[in-house]
Amino acid sequence: MPEKTIKTLETERLVLRQLQLEDAPTVYKKWTSDDDVARYVRWNTHKSVEETIEYINKTIENCKNENNYEWGIVLKEENELIGAIGAFPSEEGRIELGYNIAKKYWRNGYTTEALKRVMDYLINEENIHHFRCAHADLNPASGAVMQKVGFKYAKNEIKDKFDGSEKFDCKVYYLDV
Repeated sequence: MPEKTIKTLETERLVLRQLQLEDAPTVYKKWTSDDDVARYVRWNTHKSVEETIEYINKTIENCKNENNYEWGIVLKEENELIGAIGAFPSEEGRIELGYNIAKKYWRNGYTTEALKRVMDYLINEENIHHFRCAHADLNPASGAVMQKVGFKYAKNEIKDKFDGSEKFDCKVYYLDV
C-alpha cells in the first residue's frame, strides 16, 4: 500500500500544505513559543526549536495513519506560514479538528477559511461525516470559528495539557453531515 500523502488544499487567501521539518524555525518563532497561543491548547509553550522539531516529526508520523491530517496554514500572496490545522480520530468515533494560528493573525478570518476548506475536503473527498471540535472556555473566539462553520454546542469537558501540568474547562461542539 502506498504511503498516505496529505493533499495540498487552497482557498482564496490560503494554501494548506503538510508541515515539513524545515518549517520548525518559523513555527517556533510564530506560535509554538508564544504563551498566548499555548494558553488555550493542550500543548505547552515550546522552550526551544528542538521541541518544535519533535512536534513536527510526530505530526508527520501521525499523518501516515488513517484519518490523521495536519496542514500548515500559509498566506497565499505572502507565502507566509501562519498556523496549523489538523484532524484526527477521537475516542467518540468522530474526527476531531484542532487549529492554532500566530497571534498576529488572529481575527482576520483565516482560521474560519481554513476550517471550511478542511471540512469540505474531509466530507467530499475522504467521505467523513461526524466531527467534533473543542475550545477552552477562556477562548470563545475559537468557538465562534466552530459555529461559523456549522458546529453546534454539545457538552462541557475538562481537558488536560498533554503533560498533565494543567486542567482547563472546554466546550465541545459536534457537526454531523
